[in-house]
Amino acid sequence: MKILNIAHRGYSGKFDENTMIAFRKAIEYKADGIETDVQLSKDGIPVIIHDETLDRTTDGHGFVKDYTLKELKEFRTKSVPRVQALKGEAIEGLQLIKEINSSKLGEYTLDEVEYFKNNNGEEIPTLRDLLELFSASDLKILNLELKNSISEYDELEEKVISMIDEYNLRDRVIISTFNHMSLVKIRELEKQEIEYMANQVETLKDSNSANYKNTNTKLKNDKTKPKSKIILGALTDSTLANVPKYLNDIDVECYHPCFYSILNKSYMKEIKNAGIKVNPYTVNEIEYMKMVIEAGADSIITNEVEKLNDVIKSFPNIDKQLGI
Repeated sequence: MKILNIAHRGYSGKFDENTMIAFRKAIEYKADGIETDVQLSKDGIPVIIHDETLDRTTDGHGFVKDYTLKELKEFRTKSVPRVQALKGEAIEGLQLIKEINSSKLGEYTLDEVEYFKNNNGEEIPTLRDLLELFSASDLKILNLELKNSISEYDELEEKVISMIDEYNLRDRVIISTFNHMSLVKIRELEKQEIEYMANQVETLKDSNSANYKNTNTKLKNDKTKPKSKIILGALTDSTLANVPKYLNDIDVECYHPCFYSILNKSYMKEIKNAGIKVNPYTVNEIEYMKMVIEAGADSIITNEVEKLNDVIKSFPNIDKQLGI
């Protein structure tokens, strides 16, 4: 199994972050997965946006949580400076690319440049929009980061889990957050689900045996029966001590650190020996991509999908190097 290329907020190195075009381009340019961010609108709909406020990435102003979904859909995304510069250069050279009959201008294809010219920003997508795309794709992983460290969203965990289950995606989704109490809450929700189903079965046992037999068969096939455990990831921007013990205590499988912290060999060895999946963020430079691969990361979360794919290909014996 090779190291996985996870597109940070979609293919955000070339397209507006956390938009449907960024997600579609992550698929087109052969990412293995997508990392993105989930918040709630004022009317409780899971939406995809990183910042708690609209100002940096859209033409809106104020907190995401203060707008209904209908109101959020009126806003359009704006590119971060680097992406805006790349797109601007490509649009300026659009006529030249046609004259020389080339299929690419700068970082973009002709079709992409035409798209930019004809579209002034993107809508803020909903989680449902993304799950529709992801469920029909061959992507291996969807990493949903819950943005609940600053704004407390009532029932964010429940709503996200419910939608994951609606699309039957527990085996392909990681839920991560910097708010580790949210991870603890998810495990508690799972326990409550198991207890509820156990109580249902006990109640049926107390009724007549024929009714129990018929209804128990239905329960076994019911979508409300307990599912597999959700894969969880603990995000951190610091270097945690004794990671295996800590993650075991809160029942979390994945460690999502800033990549600098895992370049210490003994630190990384302790974590990997405990069977923990290590998925560092945000690795955009070739030099660091190589270092993180050599350190033994399971996935790399990056803005630069094509660049990371090229680096991975340059490691012909990567499985052997990672001890896979």
